[in-house]
Amino acid sequence: MIVELTAQPDVVAVIPTLGANLARLQQCIASLMSSDTQRRLAIVVVWNDPRQPVPNFESVTVLEPGMNLGFPGALNHARRWINSEFLWVMQDDVRVTPTCLEHLLSRISAPDEPAMVAPVYLDGDGLIPADWRGGIFGAGGELEKFPRISSAPENFDRSQRLDWVVSSGALTRLAPWDQIGGWDADFFPLNWSDIDFGYRLTRAGYITALEPDAHIEHDRRGSTPGLLGRYLLERHSRRFREKNFPGLRAGEETVEGDRPEDNEFEVGIVGNRGVTHEQSQQVARAASLALIDFATYASAAWNKQQRESQSSRFIQPTRAMRALLRRLRRVLKSTRPGR
Repeated sequence: MIVELTAQPDVVAVIPTLGANLARLQQCIASLMSSDTQRRLAIVVVWNDPRQPVPNFESVTVLEPGMNLGFPGALNHARRWINSEFLWVMQDDVRVTPTCLEHLLSRISAPDEPAMVAPVYLDGDGLIPADWRGGIFGAGGELEKFPRISSAPENFDRSQRLDWVVSSGALTRLAPWDQIGGWDADFFPLNWSDIDFGYRLTRAGYITALEPDAHIEHDRRGSTPGLLGRYLLERHSRRFREKNFPGLRAGEETVEGDRPEDNEFEVGIVGNRGVTHEQSQQVARAASLALIDFATYASAAWNKQQRESQSSRFIQPTRAMRALLRRLRRVLKSTRPGR
């Protein structure tokens, strides 16, 4: 049943959004509203672009931080307002099936008590696609994605140990969330933050799992322009390995104080010397909004490049066909009677 955030919910679904695609967001909310559950479910939207007007959503709490906190920052911001056992991590381009939540709750309540359980997406053949719902890291930071091959839900290997699962539609326990310090907002605005969060959970001794009977629909890359998405994937994958596998940096061994988080307090003081809290907030807000504008610009540039590339691929075969036709004409002329 759907309840208000203040009505002691069992589960709170949190949707960070820029509000740029209102129809997509409304579809996400409608799917949550249709959840077939007796648990008390509250829905929270974190509105990351203060320039976009906030519509009225029935039975939905909207948090307005006044700036773009990014995906991990928005989740941490929402956590401060939540007093429940579970937080359901959503994206505005995800739609859940009516039974998704109950299957997630069933798995997270199993004897092994996983800290994070993610649903799966089924392709047109009813299979769980390979290589994108979770993964395992080797000792050297090499990544193996899971499932290894596309498989039917009934053939899914539930015994597979995973170092992380994706965030889209993932149900999380808030006690382990708090223990590891929440999400790392430095993976701004998104990409690799869920991998980092899941990996830190498993490193702390918790379990992350996939539930093949819990299903979602997901417009993959629906909220990230291609050019920006590729840049963030490269940047944040590098940051993840520098943070979690520090020995990989030029073969150096990690010593106390090497990691950025070990000196976070001192760095914060030095970096903010002479700068007021209001000034730093203003700069952060401007930077976060500038990134939104860049994302729009990058999206347009990327789409134009893709159209031109497709047009070029179409033109080249056409020219080749013309050349072939000319050669055929010459052959036909040379084979005419009397020649």
